Amino acid sequence: MYRLTISTAALAATVFAASPLEDKNRPVATAPAMTAEQTAAALAVPAGFKVQVVAAEPDVVQPIAMTLDDRGRIWVVTNTNYPASPGEPKDSILIFEDADGDGRAEKRTVFYDKLTFSSGIAVGHGGVWVGTPPNLLFFADKNGDDKPDAEPEIVVDGWGGQDTHETLNDFIWGPDGWLYGTQGVFTHSNVGKPGAAAEQRTPINAGVWRIHPRTRKFELWAEGGSNQWGIDWNDHGEAFFAACVIPHMWHAIQGARYHRQAGAHFNKHTYADIKTIAWGRYEKAAYCGMMIYLGDLFPREYRDTLFFHDIHMNKLRNEIVSRAGSGYQSAKKGDFIVSEDKHFRGLSPQYGPDGSVFINDWYDKVPCHQQRNFTDRSNGRIYRITSAAAKPVKVDIAKLSEQELVKLQLHANDWFVRAARLELQERGLGVAGAAELEDILSKNTDDTRQLRALWALHCGGRLSEPTALKAMKAGSEYVRGWAVTLMNENEKPSEAVLAEMLRLAKEDSALVRLRVASALQRVPVAQRWPILTALAAHEADANDQNLPLMIWYAAEPAVAADPAKAAELLGTSKIQKLTEFITRRMASK
Repeated sequence: MYRLTISTAALAATVFAASPLEDKNRPVATAPAMTAEQTAAALAVPAGFKVQVVAAEPDVVQPIAMTLDDRGRIWVVTNTNYPASPGEPKDSILIFEDADGDGRAEKRTVFYDKLTFSSGIAVGHGGVWVGTPPNLLFFADKNGDDKPDAEPEIVVDGWGGQDTHETLNDFIWGPDGWLYGTQGVFTHSNVGKPGAAAEQRTPINAGVWRIHPRTRKFELWAEGGSNQWGIDWNDHGEAFFAACVIPHMWHAIQGARYHRQAGAHFNKHTYADIKTIAWGRYEKAAYCGMMIYLGDLFPREYRDTLFFHDIHMNKLRNEIVSRAGSGYQSAKKGDFIVSEDKHFRGLSPQYGPDGSVFINDWYDKVPCHQQRNFTDRSNGRIYRITSAAAKPVKVDIAKLSEQELVKLQLHANDWFVRAARLELQERGLGVAGAAELEDILSKNTDDTRQLRALWALHCGGRLSEPTALKAMKAGSEYVRGWAVTLMNENEKPSEAVLAEMLRLAKEDSALVRLRVASALQRVPVAQRWPILTALAAHEADANDQNLPLMIWYAAEPAVAADPAKAAELLGTSKIQKLTEFITRRMASK
C-alpha cells in the first residue's frame, strides 16, 4: 500500500499502529534536519503517488499559510516573527509559479515584505486578504500586476494575540461567497470595524468566523472547540474542522456551540453544547489544516474524504464521514502521509487545478508550544503530492467568459468550480448566465451539481426568491436545506420563506430540520414560534446529535422574551432536553 523509504520496518510500524492512543506527544526531533529533497523522499505516501519539492529555503521560510489564486499560483505568507506578535515588519507575501509544469516553481515574486505576524491569506475580490493581529488586512491589486495598489486597508481589527498559535487563521472562501477562518480558545478577540465601540464588536475566543467581501459584515459563524486551524466543505456543502487536545473531528454547523477545551460560552443559558463526531481520540495531538479532497486526480476512494495534518506525529491523516441522523460520524481511513523526517510539520493541504495536493511545511525540530524557546526561523518548504496521471494545466480564470465560468460549475475538479464561482461573484452574474445556472439547478440529476448552481446564483447576486422557494421543494434534502440557509443570510426572511420553513420543519429529513433550526437563529425572535413548535414536535429527534441543542439555541431568546408562548411550547415539546432547558430558562433571570 505504502511506498516505504527510510528505516522501512520502523516506518511500517508507525503507519499501521494498532490504536490512536499509541500516538503520544511527539518530543523534539533528535536527528539532523534534512534537505528539502531528502524530506520529500522521506514522506511515505500510498502506492502510485510521489512527492515533489515546489519551493524550499532560502526562497521560502516559515510558510504559515498559503492559498492558490485563479491561475493556480501559490501565494504564501511567511512568519519568522513567531511567537512574537506583532513582531518586526520583516515577513513577506510571496507568489510561486510553476511556469513549465514540471512541479517546481521557477518564478518567485515578492508581493509585500513588511508584515509583522501573519497567519492567514486569501486572494479574491481585487486583492489579497491577510490576517495579521490585531488586524485583518486587504491589499488592493485591481490591475493584477502583483504589486499592492497602496498600503493595506484595515478591514476589521480587534484580533487578540495572547496565544499566537491560536489567532485568526487558514482563510477559505465558502460556498456562500463569504471569507471564512478559524480561531483558537486561548486568544481573546473583540472584532469590529476600525474605531467601533466595544458594544458594536463581536467577541470570539474559539470558533469559526466569516466576513463578507462586499459588505464587510463580520460574524461569529460557530462557537467553541479548541485550537482549530482550518475548515472545508464536502461535495454536499457540509463543513468540517479538526481540533486539538479535545476530540479531534467536528461537523461545522452555522450557529452551533461546541464543546470547549476551556472557558465558558458567551451565552450563559447555553446549558449544553454539541459534541464530537470523532470515531476516537488522538491523544494530546495537535492538528492543522482541513482539506476535503474534491479534485480529479486522486483515486475515487479519496474523493470527499477529510485530510488534516498531525503536527506531533509528522503525518497527514485521512478520514471518512458518513451520515448519522441530522449530521455525521467520522471513521479512520488511514494515514496518507507518514514522515520519517521528524522535522516535517505540515500545515494546510490544498488541491490545485491539476488535482495534485500542495502542502506547506513549517519545518521545525520542535512542535507547537515548544517553538517558543527555539529561534531557528530559516526553514520552510512547499511540496506537491501528485501521480504519473497528472497533466500540466494552464488556466487563467479571470480571462474566461461568463458562459465558460458557468460551465465550470460542472467540472470534475472542484478547484475550478470554486475559482469560477469566486470570479462570478466578483463580476456579478448576467441574465444569460443566471438562466443557465437555473437550468442546472432544476434539471441536472446530480444534486452536487444542483448545489453548485444554487451557490453560484447566490454569489452572483441572481438567486431570486421564487427560484429559492422552488429549491426548497427539490428532491434533494441538501438542496432544500441550503436554500433555507441562503434565504436567511440577510436575517430578514419574507413571509413566503417563513411559511416554507414551517413546512420543512414538519418534514421527515433531519438534515433539513437542522438547516431550519440553524437559520431560525437569524429570524426575528417574535416570528420563531410556529417553526419552533414544529421542530419540537419530532420525538424521534430527542437523541439526535445536533437537533435538540440547535433548536434550543434558537428558542432561548424567544423563551426569555415571551414566557406565555414559552409555556405553550413547553406543553407541546416532544424533545426532553428541550423541555428541560425551557423550564430552566423560565426559572432563571
